[in-house]
Amino acid sequence: MATRAKKAEVNRNARANYVLGLLGGVALSPPQASKEAMQYYARAAAEGNPDAQYQLAKLLVEGQTLSTNNRAALKWLKKAVEKDHAASQHLLGLMYLKGQGVTRDAQRALELFRQAAISGNAEAEYDLGCALMDGIAGEKDDYQALRWFRLAGAQGHVKSQYRVGYALAHGAGCEIDLQQASTWLRKAAVNGDPKGQYEFGLLFIHPDYPKRNEEEAFRWIRLSAIAGFAPAQYQLALFYQAGEGTLASYEEAFTWARRAAAQGEEKALLLLASLYRFGAGTSANITAAYAIASYLSSAENPNATALLQTLEPQIAVSDRARVQKMLSSTKSALELIENIAALG
Repeated sequence: MATRAKKAEVNRNARANYVLGLLGGVALSPPQASKEAMQYYARAAAEGNPDAQYQLAKLLVEGQTLSTNNRAALKWLKKAVEKDHAASQHLLGLMYLKGQGVTRDAQRALELFRQAAISGNAEAEYDLGCALMDGIAGEKDDYQALRWFRLAGAQGHVKSQYRVGYALAHGAGCEIDLQQASTWLRKAAVNGDPKGQYEFGLLFIHPDYPKRNEEEAFRWIRLSAIAGFAPAQYQLALFYQAGEGTLASYEEAFTWARRAAAQGEEKALLLLASLYRFGAGTSANITAAYAIASYLSSAENPNATALLQTLEPQIAVSDRARVQKMLSSTKSALELIENIAALG
């Protein structure tokens, strides 16, 4: 009984501190992320607290797409936006961009992202940068996009750090500067961003990068590959095939090429076909190589078409028929890789 009473007192104190925090303009975490939390946020939201209005809207839209919840979220977000609440401006912009609970309006989304970004919201700065880079709502400006990525990245926004590094490495909205690119990409890589790790790794084998280091390239690209980034998995397969930055291993090359190919990476599919063709890292399997080349040639891949022409004289008519039958029901690269195993 004493333990139960003590637990009830702790819960009451947590609720009291939470409510006091809201009333003081600080959006504290609720005692429970549950119906009880919704009630707390709803009560404070009804009293006009914009932080609570935002948190309530966020709970309503996260993890589900019920139209009634979306409409309720919109109501609270619009109230918070009237008070220039930056996080609400950003979330409302996302809803307009996705057409979630409201008619899709990319221009309105852009306006809301810009309002929140001006207030220093890092997520909004990032999404505004993406919108400007991609030309959403007809407004494409790589230079301004990079400016917003820099601002968000300076706040520790990892995806923005990657975007700045990528832009500097490839000259998107700026002159190429591999030294600055290295600084930004390293931040993203250290913070665990797979794309950042991949691009940072590529710098170490860039012909114009003064700190060329194949072992460092291998290390960072391997981290990205382990995280599941398909281009990194393909590059790792090439490293193992050539013995670049590591000991050569056709078995490892095959393993990583297969992983990347299963995600639809076309270059990895071609590499996998070559490994099957010559029995490198796996048993020689002309039928498997032919199946991959046929799959890619249907997508008008010229390299696959050339490979297909080379393989056709080497494959029996019966095996060719088996491949075509298999491909007729294959809808993705993952299915292709799985079905190849059944070809024998």
